[in-house]
Amino acid sequence: MVKQYVEFLYPGALVSETEVKEVKDRDPSRLEVPEGCFGYRFFDRQEAVVDGETLVGQPRNYSGMTYFGQAMTLAEVKREMPDALTLISNMEGNGWERVVKTRRGNFQPLELEDRVI
Repeated sequence: MVKQYVEFLYPGALVSETEVKEVKDRDPSRLEVPEGCFGYRFFDRQEAVVDGETLVGQPRNYSGMTYFGQAMTLAEVKREMPDALTLISNMEGNGWERVVKTRRGNFQPLELEDRVI
C-alpha cells in the first residue's frame, strides 16, 4: 500500500532538522503547518505487512518544496545584502539563480519545482 507523508523543515545546527507525518492527501489547504517550520514537501512510501511485520520502502515521488519567506535573485541579494559575501559566493559558485530567505532567517536554494509563499 502506498502512503503519503509530509516532511517539515526546521533550522538545525549544520543541516535542516525534519519532522515527518503521514497525511491523507497532498492538499496544502488541509495541512496543519507547525509554526516553527520554514518549509515542507510531500512524498510517498510503499508499506506492506508481511508475517505481522511492517516493511517500509524508501521515500519517493517527492514534491517540490514549499517555503515560507521571500524569494531573492542573485542581483537582489547583492543589492539588498552586499555584506552577505558567503551567500553571494555560494550562489555564484553553485549556479543558484534564486534563493529563499525563510521566515526563520535562513537561506535555501530554490529549484524549479519549489514555491515560496
